[in-house]
Amino acid sequence: MYQKYLLLGTIIATYVLIVWGAYLTAGNWGGACGVGTASDWPACNGSYAIPIGNYPALVEYIHRTLSVVVTFLLVATTASVWRMKERPPSALLCLAISLGLLIVQIFLGAVVVNSSLNAIITAAHLGNATALFALMIIAGVLMFKSQRDRV
Repeated sequence: MYQKYLLLGTIIATYVLIVWGAYLTAGNWGGACGVGTASDWPACNGSYAIPIGNYPALVEYIHRTLSVVVTFLLVATTASVWRMKERPPSALLCLAISLGLLIVQIFLGAVVVNSSLNAIITAAHLGNATALFALMIIAGVLMFKSQRDRV
């Protein structure tokens, strides 16, 4: 049952993404790839290339790249749990809700940048990330518990 380990990897990647987002915010580098109407989210200063030589833009670029990695991992995890012969329904429900929150999270990330880093929207972005992370942890606990119960 590799799905529980895929989920564990997704949880770890999400944690890294949230911590990196906090680093980005603490450094006040959230607008290094452009803000407000000048923002070209999800690109960084008009390009998808790594912004070498511009540390604040690199920090924001890494955050955007990590968000893509987490998106792929969460979609792959949810799909693999869905395909399980004896899938734990509660874990699958948590993952399905997580996918919904991920869509909201991506939207909020774009709005944060395009709102010139509005504090209320940034707080909503963090709050949604926390809920998403919590649901994935619950799904992980349910996955490991269902595996243990079968043995």
